[in-house]
Amino acid sequence: MSTIINVEHLNKNYGQKEILHDLNFKVDHDQIIALIGENGAGKTTLINILLNLISTNSGTVSILDNAKDLKERIGVMMQSNISITRITVKEILKLTQSYYKNPLPYEKLIELANLKKLENSKMNELSGGQKRHLAFALAIAGNPDLLFLDEPTAGMDSQSRTKFWQTISTLKSQHKTIFVTSHYLEELETIADRIMILQNKSIDFDGSIAELRSLEGESMVEFDSELLPDLFKSIPDIIDFKNIGNHYRFTTKNAESLMEKITPYLNAISNLKVQQNSLDSLFVNFNKGDANHE
Repeated sequence: MSTIINVEHLNKNYGQKEILHDLNFKVDHDQIIALIGENGAGKTTLINILLNLISTNSGTVSILDNAKDLKERIGVMMQSNISITRITVKEILKLTQSYYKNPLPYEKLIELANLKKLENSKMNELSGGQKRHLAFALAIAGNPDLLFLDEPTAGMDSQSRTKFWQTISTLKSQHKTIFVTSHYLEELETIADRIMILQNKSIDFDGSIAELRSLEGESMVEFDSELLPDLFKSIPDIIDFKNIGNHYRFTTKNAESLMEKITPYLNAISNLKVQQNSLDSLFVNFNKGDANHE
């Protein structure tokens, strides 16, 4: 894979306040990268630097090898929606398409953005969720190779959010690279190939959710059995163990190890459930672990 974003030793200050310190990372084609962090961690600052909207104090940033047609190949969906009176969805999309050499076909655009029933509506008449769909359509109108999404599903209902992420998966399959920030971590958990946690002015974690789970994950294993509790109490890596009647519940750092230990007794076990921590819980645990080391 070729590199689409390359950041080396990026530093950003506002006056005497350091916002980002010595950031280094690369992004390859055909990835969905989720940038997460607490409010004020510097996520928006980093995105604005990547988009060349603000400058760095030091370090280098290269996007698509600094191609001459860079603006043609990048799409951006920011948090705030635009709203212009007396112009329809169709008119603003057609106008936006006219700025690009190879835009997405109009029918394909409104299909991807779920705007078919709204194309003759005026922009200022749209609901908050509908305006997010329009913002997405404007971001992909030029058929970009690299797409930045900042809180893309804010204001959307649950059905629209599900369909939106299905569309993002489709775009990835078409060799798009998507860089996304969102407070809906449960959505990112199912869509992102890579998680980047920005805190303490740096990228403190950069990897897959499986790798994050191996560092910070706890799993819950539950089952019913008439086997005696003493049989399970000596299993390693158990954080918490509860037994109420014939119901057993384990919290463990290593679900695979636990499953190996109980496999010989599966004939005497029923209603087995294994539940791994969500990305939201993993993020909370990661922050706690980081605080404990300060």
